Parts: sequence; structure tokens; C-alpha cells
Amino acid sequence: MPSSPTSPQPSSIVNEPTPIFSQKLVDRCHILLPDTPTPTSAIYYEGRYYAYVKFFPTVEIARQKADLIAQRGNLVLLTRIPKGLVLWVHEPDARPASKR
Repeated sequence: MPSSPTSPQPSSIVNEPTPIFSQKLVDRCHILLPDTPTPTSAIYYEGRYYAYVKFFPTVEIARQKADLIAQRGNLVLLTRIPKGLVLWVHEPDARPASKR
């Protein structure tokens, strides 16, 4: 029996390539992190907050950096934007920033 397709999950396993999501599949927001006085750009995906790390112009470089962060035990994902990719890292202690 063929297995049913599942939605891609953020990468925390080094052997699997980091999934690349359309920016339309995630909710953009700002979060507050412990010991950080100002809100940080973030996305919300499947019940988790991910903080902005960096923009990359190519898939190869973005995946290399994502793999490096994942090797340290972090949950990461990439989103595609018109000029390249954005790397995000899961922040388990994040709180949503209040809208002004």
C-alpha cells in the first residue's frame, strides 16, 4: 500500500533536507523573547513561533545554514520569497507581541 502524503514538517533531523514553505502558508507576526526588550520578526506555523534568522539569495546556502542550525538541535524552516529564502528558528519560549 502506498503511504499517504503528509505536509512537510520543520527540520530537526540532519539527514532530511529542510523543507521550503511558501510565505503564504505561514502567518507573519512579532514575538517577545526572554531577555529581549524589543519584538522580533517571526512567523507562526502549526502552533509554533519561529524567529527570523537571515535572508539567503540561493537555496544551496539557505539549506547549508539551516542544516548547521538543525545540527545544534534546533527546529528550523525556510520560507520562499520573491528574491530568495528566509531562515527561521523555533523559539519555544516566545510570546506574541501585543499590537499597538
